Amino acid sequence: MDVFRQLLEESRVMTLATCSASGPWAAPVLYALRPGPELVFMSRVTTRHAQDLLACPRVAAAIHPDQTRPLRGVQLEGTARPLAGLDAVRALRAYLQRFPAARGRFPVWPAVRGTGQVRLFALRPQRAFVLSEPDFGWGVRREVPLHSPAAASP
Repeated sequence: MDVFRQLLEESRVMTLATCSASGPWAAPVLYALRPGPELVFMSRVTTRHAQDLLACPRVAAAIHPDQTRPLRGVQLEGTARPLAGLDAVRALRAYLQRFPAARGRFPVWPAVRGTGQVRLFALRPQRAFVLSEPDFGWGVRREVPLHSPAAASP
């Protein structure tokens, strides 16, 4: 679905929702895209959302442009996991390509090894929905088939 891909490419911030024994939590994180689709982000392991997803990988997320009209956005549910090794190197490349200002702001090798205070994570959506007033009308949300070529190649 082109609207899905367009929204993921034009937005940069995702609100990540986690849950733990302390209750639900939501945190904004910057993300980069990888095929699949998969969204990669970085967080300090001491943050509440990182601690939550390390304990329970099931997450939800919302992505939307800054403009309130027309209403457009993406809703996701899936799992998030910490990355290390070659997978972390690939994720870091995608992240730094999208956010070059992040270079030099954290120790790279501990992040790649999965031992640093800053870690790379990947959210793999299991379900995705798009809300787009211009494309579907007011209040209409459509599920995105994640196995489709449009969803798999952001």
